[in-house]
Amino acid sequence: MFNVAIIAFPNCHASGVHGIMDFFTVANYCGRAPAGRSEPLFNCQVVTVDDEPVRGYSGAVVTPTIRRGDFRADLIVVGSSVEATVRAERLEQTLAPARPLHGWLQEALEQGTVLASVCTGSFVLAEAGLLEDQVATTHWRAASLFRSRYPHIRLEEEQLLVDNGQVICAGGATAFMDLCVYLVERFASPAVALACSKMLVLDGRRTEQAPYMAFYSQKAHQDIAIRKAQSWLEQHYAEALTIDEVAAVAGLGTRTFKRRFKEATGETPIGYLQHLRIEAAKHLLESSRDQTARIIWSVGYEDASSFRRLFKRTVGCTMEQYRKRFSYVSPHAA
Repeated sequence: MFNVAIIAFPNCHASGVHGIMDFFTVANYCGRAPAGRSEPLFNCQVVTVDDEPVRGYSGAVVTPTIRRGDFRADLIVVGSSVEATVRAERLEQTLAPARPLHGWLQEALEQGTVLASVCTGSFVLAEAGLLEDQVATTHWRAASLFRSRYPHIRLEEEQLLVDNGQVICAGGATAFMDLCVYLVERFASPAVALACSKMLVLDGRRTEQAPYMAFYSQKAHQDIAIRKAQSWLEQHYAEALTIDEVAAVAGLGTRTFKRRFKEATGETPIGYLQHLRIEAAKHLLESSRDQTARIIWSVGYEDASSFRRLFKRTVGCTMEQYRKRFSYVSPHAA
């Protein structure tokens, strides 16, 4: 039997904690039936820092099912905190409750325990020094915050799941389902994982966050000239532009503008403009039935093939696939 501990922190994604418990319970059912096994595959328990209940972000109370010190886990899953994604200014307050567990997590890793994080649970692993020389992922919206806080850690936020062997990271909050499928496949069998997916009516395991990612312009900097250029680009992205023109809007020489833009935003001016155009195209694919060629033209590109390649490289799917997946307009609408 495989012992699984799920850590619940204050302001956690409560449904994720309970959802992992539910998934492993289903895995026990699916694994027991065909083999006639009497013992469950997984012993899944919820633990907290001080063995007391915590209140999730939604207000739901998560109660530990066992005392942490009484449980020797083969797998520890670090749950997510919603506020680390949506309220960056509260990151310190979010991470503070986890600090008493750093030593426990480090010792567990040394003893061979597998550690997994969901969503912003990767911040906890990073704070504990457990992502050194590892590849991480986290919720796409928290990626820039993760990079600024841990610049030495390789982050691949476009990935939904990253397995380093003993340390595993999953992306956005509902990626706990993809993580569970993967863990059951790894520690039980692919057959049991497939049976769980069928029982819970889940699609095959997703691999990327890229289609769900949205571009948020970085304006939390003090460079007024660059902020002026950003605002101007957001209004004029569909026009034929040159970097010289944008630099002139900022009142800077071209070379100085490029350097300061990169320093302030983390993007090159061209990259920033491409992100704006891709986001505009995504919005039109979601909200209209316009032909893709017309959409490409409307966001400022004349070379349709070039934009299609850029879109697929950035978003992880074609424009047609994106529309099929995310459009909320009836195909029969005029």
